[in-house]
Amino acid sequence: MKMLKLLVKAITKIFSINFFAKLLFGVDCSQSSIGYQIGFSTILMKKALKKFVKSDDRVLDIGTGAFAIHAIWIKKNIGAEVTATEISDEYIESAKRVAKANNAGIKIVKSDLFKGIKGKFDWAIFNPPFRKMEDSNGYRIVERLLKEAPKNIKLMIVSNAFYADQKRIVGAIKQNDYSIIEIATAFLNPSKVYVAEKAGG
Repeated sequence: MKMLKLLVKAITKIFSINFFAKLLFGVDCSQSSIGYQIGFSTILMKKALKKFVKSDDRVLDIGTGAFAIHAIWIKKNIGAEVTATEISDEYIESAKRVAKANNAGIKIVKSDLFKGIKGKFDWAIFNPPFRKMEDSNGYRIVERLLKEAPKNIKLMIVSNAFYADQKRIVGAIKQNDYSIIEIATAFLNPSKVYVAEKAGG
């Protein structure tokens, strides 16, 4: 298990070079000085976005990261309206540089989950900040997301099986009265994307 985790970290570092950002997402991330942002979860989320998000949707990319890679990809490839959020000032400035370099008309704002976010969105996408399986902070943030999300918004939550207990994620989704529409997976990818909506929504 330890060797597999080291392998995952090594592959993530390889994916995070600008060459792979361009190859996998068509996004030039050279304006960011922050590395190690693209991993298995990032790649799998793209698959779910491609299937579910439509051009007339409004998408909230929570915790967009230093590359804003999902937000930029959505805007350039699907054409949906995107607002990207971050809690880190350093990541916000980096994301703005990357978005400008890619001529992506996305809005990037500072926010903690849904705080201060105005307007109606069809989707909220989120890659929780898990660092290890026992990372209680990651689970707390997922719980907050589920409790604070507006009633009519659909969610995409991605997590890597090497860093998060998938059963615990599913349990949290269901305990907060969400129905799982689909679980996106891919061969040899340890991550899963949980596509969910409020029960009865």
